[in-house]
Amino acid sequence: MKTKHYVILGITLFIAILALTNPAQEIHKEKVRIKLTEFYETEMAKEDNTATNQFSQAGKSMGMILAKSMINMVIDNAISSSNYILFSTTNVTWEGKTKIIGIGILGNVFLTSQIDDAIKK
Repeated sequence: MKTKHYVILGITLFIAILALTNPAQEIHKEKVRIKLTEFYETEMAKEDNTATNQFSQAGKSMGMILAKSMINMVIDNAISSSNYILFSTTNVTWEGKTKIIGIGILGNVFLTSQIDDAIKK
């Protein structure tokens, strides 16, 4: 085989790998869910008022359960992905506007810093 054939074979193999490892929509949603949960847990740790009695601990636990439930609802309704065969994008739709907040390629999802800025607001 000539060098040209190896180059064409290599490019074809790389394109096939990209297409086969393109992450599904659930992976995009899970990545955002993890990011939001980490942020919430960090914020709760900052406000750690060392709950000493049972009612305070129960309230904190209920708050955590409600927050995770709310995060799941927001993600299910606002997060989607667009599949472009070789890669995909993570999209958020908020107040009728859709923005790209991440990209999925080779089985991984990479979120942009826009999500960090939006969370902090």
